[in-house]
Amino acid sequence: MVTSAIALGSFLAATGWVLERSFAGSVLAGAQEQMRGAIYGLLGAAQVRGDRLDFPQGLGDPRLSAPESGLYAYVEAADGAIIWRSPSLQVTPLLPTPARRPLPGSFRFLDRPSADAGQPDVYQLGYTVIWEAEQEAEMTFWMLADRRPFGAEITAFRRNAAIGLAGATLLLIVAQLVALRWGLAPVRRMTERIAALRAGRGDDIGTDYPRELDALAHTLNRFVVGERENQERHRKAMGDLAHSLKTPLTVLRNAAQELQPSARALFDEQLELMDATVAHELSRAVAARTVVPQRALAVAPLIERLQRTLDRAYAAKGVAVELVAPAPVSARGDERDLLQMLGNLLENAYKYSASRVRVTVAVAAGAAARIVVEDDGPGIPAAARERVLARGARADTRHAGHGIGLAIVVELAHSYDGALTLAESDLGGAKATLTLPR
Repeated sequence: MVTSAIALGSFLAATGWVLERSFAGSVLAGAQEQMRGAIYGLLGAAQVRGDRLDFPQGLGDPRLSAPESGLYAYVEAADGAIIWRSPSLQVTPLLPTPARRPLPGSFRFLDRPSADAGQPDVYQLGYTVIWEAEQEAEMTFWMLADRRPFGAEITAFRRNAAIGLAGATLLLIVAQLVALRWGLAPVRRMTERIAALRAGRGDDIGTDYPRELDALAHTLNRFVVGERENQERHRKAMGDLAHSLKTPLTVLRNAAQELQPSARALFDEQLELMDATVAHELSRAVAARTVVPQRALAVAPLIERLQRTLDRAYAAKGVAVELVAPAPVSARGDERDLLQMLGNLLENAYKYSASRVRVTVAVAAGAAARIVVEDDGPGIPAAARERVLARGARADTRHAGHGIGLAIVVELAHSYDGALTLAESDLGGAKATLTLPR
């Protein structure tokens, strides 16, 4: 729009300049024509008697008879003497006679702005004739016309043209803006629907687009559907793989019981390593970033579901859970991914707490969902917090596990442009803060 406005303004400005030059030229031509006609009128009425010039039939143009009328005339002899001047020139100072007069039978036009404030700015036209009467006499008829009326006409035209062209420029820019907004409305609609799709508020971008965008819309819709199907097939394949590996590992673990103690320790160690490696690779596959956006899900109901499951699993421990959720907060993602992230954090809190767990759900800066899980357990030393987020790292070896739970949370959170941080809770234990897009 800026480029179009500059180009359009420049074009119309150039057009205005050409029109103004053309109009000024036509005004000047009109002034010359008027002066030429006035000279012809004087020639038709003039009579030479000796060294005098008389006009018994009048002066042709009545302005020549009125003082300060703006039209003046005088006749110059060949020796430069003024042999006649019009009544309109009686009280008006006469400009110096041009040094070069026109040749007999020809005109000479002069644009003569005055350097003296007492003299008018005039156009001057001269015509030289050889008068054949009692004796031949060469004389030049000079006609002077005040430039101010013609200049005012040009100024008025310039002002009106500038206003008209500026108005036309503004109207054309507004019309172009309206046309562009109307023409680009389908693109804007597609952009809004893609944003809604990314935010999880739709399944596709629709098909109500003009011919130019129809193929793109159908391609995007097919891509979204195909990616969603591929993601589902991928998840099922990972589940099948986990299930198919679980049974052989269990068989091997049972068979290891019949080995000698030294061999069984080595065998159990390798089986544990295999089990951890498979679990980690499956978690990485699950956490792989997908281009298909997920829906926004309420966080508090997911936590309540996990809480009911963990309450039964840790019933003997009697953990008191406090859920702080002042307002409904949603996070964007797949339900299984959210359950896995929240489940790992909550299970750690249940496992390491003494008797109390607190979960806070709120909206963080930048319109993100923030889930804070705290417990009153021993906590995580500051020096070990970064290490425990890595694969296979554990700060405590008293409880069973592979040390990949927090790593899974980190990878899943990163796949949604989120983050996980660890700190010390005012309850005395660990504080895990999970930030996810809303």
